[in-house]
Amino acid sequence: MAAATALVDSDHAVTLRAVSRAADVPTSAIYQHFPDPTAILLAVCHEAFDELEAAVLGAPDAYSAGLAYLDFAVLHPRRYRVMFGAADLSSQALRLFTRVLPDPGRALTFWLGLHGLADQRASIRRSPQFTVIAPRLITSLVSQESSS
Repeated sequence: MAAATALVDSDHAVTLRAVSRAADVPTSAIYQHFPDPTAILLAVCHEAFDELEAAVLGAPDAYSAGLAYLDFAVLHPRRYRVMFGAADLSSQALRLFTRVLPDPGRALTFWLGLHGLADQRASIRRSPQFTVIAPRLITSLVSQESSS
């Protein structure tokens, strides 16, 4: 898993041969655990989602949970992109945010706002606007939750 995650993080193709080379094990050893590259990629995505979930649920409040979500996306941009591209873990993310905000409509709005900003963050790398916009967006989404 570490070898496959490193391949994703470095934006290299995740193939059985690439994983076996990175892990310094025979390709046949990889087949014992994963039938194909898609299964490896899915396993990487689920492991990454577990990390994301722990960060979000470990936050003391909704605002901090939003920051934790964005921090994960910034720290692991390629994993994040694969999680919501190749694996499409959006339904799991929505379930995660209903644990942060119990109202399903508010949870959806909160997650969509965060996800959109995280997605745009990947496009506007290192823009100083991101550090200004993120807290404003989270505050806006959280305050909407409080006022309803």
